[in-house]
Amino acid sequence: MSWLSRISRCLAVTVIAALITACGFTPVYKQVSQHKASQYLSLIEVAPIDGKHGLQLRNRLEEKIFSAGSDASPRYRLSVNLNRSTEAVLIQLDNTATRQNLKMNASFILSDISTGAKIYTGSAVSIGSYNVVDSEFATIAAEDNAAERAALEIGEDIVDLLVVYFSRSKS
Repeated sequence: MSWLSRISRCLAVTVIAALITACGFTPVYKQVSQHKASQYLSLIEVAPIDGKHGLQLRNRLEEKIFSAGSDASPRYRLSVNLNRSTEAVLIQLDNTATRQNLKMNASFILSDISTGAKIYTGSAVSIGSYNVVDSEFATIAAEDNAAERAALEIGEDIVDLLVVYFSRSKS
């Protein structure tokens, strides 16, 4: 490779980088505490969510939302409705299922506490799978683990959606 082609490549990379920064590009997936949307996230109150996995989801949401610190007087309320279902995906000849998919679906509403107006709605879905074995205890433990992983993933997704919303609407 000649020195001229190396210089032209370096120049092209520099020009592209300059154009990207000039258009206002900011990475969405940087740490939430470093993001300008974190000031709005700290104004969110997470409403209680029914069930064991709802509690895990709420804890994950609060952990991610309040990583930059929390505000004493919240301005927004995040309400989440969590549903889950299972579906057999691996069925043997004798009609017994040996593998299940667990689908967890969360629909959420971000509302203004003072007016009650809906500001943003969205949904997040996570699908986890687990083996169905002869031991009922092991199967229940595997299903519980899949549901816990799905709830944690949904928490990450909801926070990401809120960061994108606040980045776009509050710029």
